[in-house]
Amino acid sequence: FYTRRLYSRIEDAWNRPIAGEASNYIDVCVRARKGLGDGAPLVMTGETKRCLNLGSYNYLGFGGWEPLCTPAVIDAVHAHGVSSCSSRVEVGEVGVHRELEATVARFLEKEAAIVVGMGFATNSTVIPVLVDAKGNGKGVLVVSDALNHSSIVEGVRGSGAKVMPFEHNDMHHLETILRRATTRGQPSGAPWRKIIIIIEGIYSMEGEFCRLREIVALKKKYRAYLYLDEAHSIGAVGPRGRGVTDYLGVATKDVDVMMGTFTKSFGSVGGYISGVIMQEAFDYLDAPVITCTGKDVPMPYAANLEKHALVTTDEVIEAVKSVTYR
Repeated sequence: FYTRRLYSRIEDAWNRPIAGEASNYIDVCVRARKGLGDGAPLVMTGETKRCLNLGSYNYLGFGGWEPLCTPAVIDAVHAHGVSSCSSRVEVGEVGVHRELEATVARFLEKEAAIVVGMGFATNSTVIPVLVDAKGNGKGVLVVSDALNHSSIVEGVRGSGAKVMPFEHNDMHHLETILRRATTRGQPSGAPWRKIIIIIEGIYSMEGEFCRLREIVALKKKYRAYLYLDEAHSIGAVGPRGRGVTDYLGVATKDVDVMMGTFTKSFGSVGGYISGVIMQEAFDYLDAPVITCTGKDVPMPYAANLEKHALVTTDEVIEAVKSVTYR
């Protein structure tokens, strides 16, 4: 009943076939109903329609052919192959992985970085390790923005920590939770082992910036840790394209953990996490995280990012302007 009476009538609103690459503009294949009624099957007409791409991460157009990066990817394929087909703790690590991590750390002005093969998995698998390197989140409090991405929710859930959401960008509510947590501690009366605030730089569904300056002030006042997800802000904002810290003039040393992805502004795959907070956790990251994600950033993409993508963020601003004003 659902398929015949509901889905078949509206299915053309999604699952749209495309022709060519999904760049900042995209050629959508036109379909038409074959038969009578609004539930008749859809068939290809052979025509395409040029549309603005707001349906994939490649909305800036950096994931397709690019005169600087694409040849570098091809060269890296010849030099390193497509994949090691193994995790880094076994036989999957090559030099470009470490080079990329060093480049990410320099780009973010942080002390260290680790790259992961999937953006979603960067949050969902690294957050539990940062909460507690041995997997025991008991006694740790995570204070999370109510509109945080599902990858953050998944990571917090897997950590075993106590989570208290605060109203989106509501500094009064956030401070109320932090004050209560520091003065009252756990229900048992014991103090929390750690208090970690988790926010996003730009909230992808709302398009809103976090109130980073105020959150950093609260983090310092209540001696909490701060985890910043910059999946949608890194490379896209700031005079140097280095995210909300760059845009708002906040020193990166005031953000304990900086997370981001390569799938938007950098037109690649995977994600990163950077910082020196919880050194014990970073000692564990090379093993548990890479093993559970099952792969790392493929070598061609790692080589390309290390050589080019992280030093060409001015192109992001130009791409945004070209898409917006064309």
